[in-house]
Amino acid sequence: MGRSTVHYADSDTNNILKKLHKKLRPAGTPVQRVEYIIELLLLRIFEVKLKQVAEFKQLRDLFKAPNDKLLFSTLYTEPNDLLLPTLNEKFFPFYASILSQARKVYKTNLGQKVQDQLVLIEEVFKNSNFTNNVKSGNLQEVLSLVGEIDEDRLLKTDLLGDAIESALSETGGTKDMGLHRTPDHIRQFMVGMIGPTFTDSIFDPACGTAGFLFDAFGYGMEGPRRSGKWPGERAHLTPAPSRNRM
Repeated sequence: MGRSTVHYADSDTNNILKKLHKKLRPAGTPVQRVEYIIELLLLRIFEVKLKQVAEFKQLRDLFKAPNDKLLFSTLYTEPNDLLLPTLNEKFFPFYASILSQARKVYKTNLGQKVQDQLVLIEEVFKNSNFTNNVKSGNLQEVLSLVGEIDEDRLLKTDLLGDAIESALSETGGTKDMGLHRTPDHIRQFMVGMIGPTFTDSIFDPACGTAGFLFDAFGYGMEGPRRSGKWPGERAHLTPAPSRNRM
């Protein structure tokens, strides 16, 4: 199913993703821009989960002193000329080992949802480095844009997948790469029809950003407990109708 530069997120989020791409255009190739955007989004998503998701509550203890300056929101207080070294020398090394850091504060075993998130974060940040092409003044504007994204969008939609296609499609990258993502509500509907379990094998030879695989995992974790009410809170969010619309 094809997709243009009008993305499946609401129009406000879509516009922010486009602005992020344009702000980072001088910073490198489309792939490099994707990496920068994903890394910043992941930092903010993680902070929102710490605040809102019960399973992550114990992790809040990890961000007491001396780690209290290692959350996304603290970047707003950094002087422009220190943003790049702060990210490269403090944030990225910390998040590249966050799983072992988390085990120091957890009083119980890490839940599967938390552990999966931390493994993903480690994989993303283990080789992270913002080059000098990301100008400090521009980076402050980029951080502000990431901060404008609604928290519900961060938690309940496939925003990382949207960000990847947004950055690539701005330069025709999706066409060149043959990348065509299925809308999240259709994907979730198809997963709900199949009802996969953890004993099933799932074959997706063109998985792209792995939306079907992530949803299948999510269904296995939450679907049965919701008595078939899938995808529940992660359902496709419908934007409020415009007041100017007839």
